[in-house]
Amino acid sequence: MSTATVAAPARAGKRRPLAKIVRLHFVNRSQMIDVPLIIFGGVVVLCVLIMLILRAFVPASAEELSEGFRYNQAALWCFAGYFVNLGVMAYARTMPFALGMGATRRQYWWGTTVALTLESLFLATTMVVLLALERATGHWFTGARVFDVYVVGNGSYPDLFLMGFGISFSMLFIGTWFASVYLRWSQLGVLSSIAGIVLVLLLGVAGVLWAGIDLIAVLGPFSFAKLAAGMVAVALVAAAGSWLVLRRAPVGR
Repeated sequence: MSTATVAAPARAGKRRPLAKIVRLHFVNRSQMIDVPLIIFGGVVVLCVLIMLILRAFVPASAEELSEGFRYNQAALWCFAGYFVNLGVMAYARTMPFALGMGATRRQYWWGTTVALTLESLFLATTMVVLLALERATGHWFTGARVFDVYVVGNGSYPDLFLMGFGISFSMLFIGTWFASVYLRWSQLGVLSSIAGIVLVLLLGVAGVLWAGIDLIAVLGPFSFAKLAAGMVAVALVAAAGSWLVLRRAPVGR
């Protein structure tokens, strides 16, 4: 047997843990696939019910009510709770098992990063599909706009995809940051982290006001691509921070 023949399986063995960790996160299909779909479906049903109530009791035409629904933000805010929690659970539930099976912390971090990136792509694609269904059904047969709204792209498929990816990417990795802090410093670390983030934001706002900076002029002209890029940047900072913390976090907390 040649040296090359022996080296090939060795290299394959080094690559295999990454794929195994990605699959580990998707073993729980309900958590990664089913529940997000249920959340999106629930948001659609809720908005349709609200539209039906408005059409029954508000003296306005269906067209006027549908135009008012362009300001609906349900597709944005439905990310805030469960998807941060999903990022938390990605570390809290699988890290001890993965390390116990022989993966290194670096392999685990990279595998989790790939898994959550795939989850973000899945969520963004789902939103685009739902927008197509919304348009094909005349806004869910009632005029209720959920994804064809200003806040997530104003009906543009590329902008909705970018916004969906940016929002989910940032929410998931913010969750991993808090999970890594909890694994290392427990509840006190999480509370201190939240307090520190709030303090930094307040100092940032105070600095902008003190310097008289016109944020609208600095950030303009507004584009969904810029906003999505900003959210991705937040996610990358959170991911890097989680790695720095995770390197020294105890496994069995």
